[in-house]
Amino acid sequence: MAFIPGPDRLARTRSSLRAFLRWYVELHPRFFRAFVWRCVEGFPGFVRERLPRFLRASGRRFVEWLPALAISLVCIEIVLQAGVRLGVANVDLPSYSIAYAKPFWQDINPHFGVWHPAHARYRHQRACFDLVYASNAHGMRDREVELTSPSPRVVVVGDSFAEGWGAAYGRRFSEHLHQRTGIEHLNFGTSGDFGSTQSYLLYKTFAAQFDHRAVIFTILPENDFLDDTPTPWRLAKGARHRPYLVGTYPDYELQYPAGKWSGDKRWGWHFKNLLREFWLTFRILDHGVQMVQRIIAFETKKHTFDPMRSYYFDYTPEEFDRLRYAIEQIKVLAGERPMLIVTIPFQTDFPRTAASADPPPLRRDLAALAARLGITYVDLLEHMNEERAKYFLGCDPHWSESGHELVANVIARWSFYRR
Repeated sequence: MAFIPGPDRLARTRSSLRAFLRWYVELHPRFFRAFVWRCVEGFPGFVRERLPRFLRASGRRFVEWLPALAISLVCIEIVLQAGVRLGVANVDLPSYSIAYAKPFWQDINPHFGVWHPAHARYRHQRACFDLVYASNAHGMRDREVELTSPSPRVVVVGDSFAEGWGAAYGRRFSEHLHQRTGIEHLNFGTSGDFGSTQSYLLYKTFAAQFDHRAVIFTILPENDFLDDTPTPWRLAKGARHRPYLVGTYPDYELQYPAGKWSGDKRWGWHFKNLLREFWLTFRILDHGVQMVQRIIAFETKKHTFDPMRSYYFDYTPEEFDRLRYAIEQIKVLAGERPMLIVTIPFQTDFPRTAASADPPPLRRDLAALAARLGITYVDLLEHMNEERAKYFLGCDPHWSESGHELVANVIARWSFYRR
């Protein structure tokens, strides 16, 4: 039963509040005291007379403008739909379905951050594809798999290219390799700005628990160097939950954003995804904000935005040290298992390489690291120069079906498969 104070207690409370307010105001200069008392004296009149008139006038204006606002929003949505479907803007289309409103990529893992919820489904639409992704009981975008297996298996770790962004299940390079070699490939790839530090921790805390005979680690220089760079705003409270290597090689300290990890109980993100699934205008604005953030991050690093940038060339020693550390740690965990690292070129990497008289420094540095660690290194930049347009989607920078087939052909030459 609720407690309701009597009239005497309410009177004493009001009197105490007035006394406190009078004491607090008297602490300030005379002009401030006069201003406060004038506001207090005029407040009842404002509430009785001016506020209702203001609300009524605002309500009438809002009702008058509401049809025009609704028509404008609908027209903007139609124009943006046409632009995306014609390929003018490379943005995901909303599903307009509550079934796909729950995010498929969530910061739900305490160790490496972004991952898929178990048994989740998500419709992914762009101008050149319309697919439904599904995750298994482990959250992998793969068929159901067990921890143990008497047959040889290969673990595949990486970002959206490894996961198969824009590719149907069965058409990704991991499935092509399974079909050609007879060896099952466990795909642990995930989108969501997934860097090399996260790949290392995913292998350490998750993928290594599955029986396997070899490891494939895919690296996207275009994203991985920036994704792995610790900055104050990335480590601040409220930032996305993901790990960063802070310090100098090899004495790194693993750090996460300040604040307690909540297992993705941040309902603001779910509300944002709900808007993205029903409102293309909001999705495009959000995409624009992300693009601006990436440009700012690059300008902070290079002091100028270069359209010919390529992280096969434009990386710092500190950035390479973090990548090297992740590769070394995966190799330590893999033990005697064969390991293959694969670098993935972005569209800006091709003209920059063609304009350079020397091979990309990243290829040289990774080849030397692979030789020292006794692992195999493949650079897909060397294999995609001819007719490279057909290896990428027309509406997205990720691989097409032809691209996944080519990658499978290149990786299938790995000596591990001939044993």
